[in-house]
Amino acid sequence: MKGWLVNDTLTCIPGTKTLWHFLLDTLPGIEDKTNGLTPFSELPTLIEREYLYSSEQLRPDYIIRNASFFRPLRIQIPTISLLQDPYEEGTLLHKMQVDVCNQSTCVVYNSEYTKNMYSKHVKRPGIVIPVGTNSDLFKENHPKKSKNTIIYVGSTNEEYKGFSLLLKLIENSNYNFILVMKDDFQLNNDRVKVYNKISQEKLSELYNLSDLLVCTSKKETLHLAGIEAGFCNVPIVANDVGIYSKIKNDNRWGIVVNEYSEDCYLKAIDEILKSDKMSPRIVMEENKLSIKDFQARWKKLVSRIMEKVGNE
Repeated sequence: MKGWLVNDTLTCIPGTKTLWHFLLDTLPGIEDKTNGLTPFSELPTLIEREYLYSSEQLRPDYIIRNASFFRPLRIQIPTISLLQDPYEEGTLLHKMQVDVCNQSTCVVYNSEYTKNMYSKHVKRPGIVIPVGTNSDLFKENHPKKSKNTIIYVGSTNEEYKGFSLLLKLIENSNYNFILVMKDDFQLNNDRVKVYNKISQEKLSELYNLSDLLVCTSKKETLHLAGIEAGFCNVPIVANDVGIYSKIKNDNRWGIVVNEYSEDCYLKAIDEILKSDKMSPRIVMEENKLSIKDFQARWKKLVSRIMEKVGNE
């Protein structure tokens, strides 16, 4: 069984592995059709042309594509569309996403949060498969002792990551902070250590030096850092976004703040750091958020779709 993976690129950040890499590692016979060079406007035509001019032996049995950024493909083939980058309702990009999804065989959402955003627009069958993380790499290596170190993983983006709130938490508390940044941000503060564009191994090490992860995001469809921290048994304080919308009633992993404010975050941080009853790794395991769970779900999905197509 052959498949094509259709997106513009595997990753926007050199050296990092994304969901697209994991799919290539997971599904036998899948071929990478990303090259990082083709503009989104030209990508569908390029794929359509290659498909139509390929022999039957070289044509894929199915396609996995990004549901965002480029129009529906005009070829008759089982298509799984992955939706993880929501757009504002009423925009042209949102309409294109809906068109892509409604012309797909199946839609895969990265979280219940994302699925709920599109539930009234997308009529095709859908399933939630979070990307998950390497639970063998991200694990607790030694007990936390300091009770005063908070880790943040993200960027300086304000619209999505709410970075200004993080700076207020640093300014108006006495906690130590570890900032793991996707950009080149630096901060001159004795209580803050900044790391830029680090490896997964180093990130796991830093989680294990931390007592709590803070997520100040205003918009987030999953928040992979929370899953990584959770598998390291690091509790979390977060806004009601992404994966936290699903697990917010389970207080073993952390706290979703009542409102998006500095005071609510500081209160929740203080509450967690005084508690000895947190067990976030168990919550991550119960919700099947490891990369092994991700791989098993994708294999099952592709097999089920192809079996259904074969019986039609």
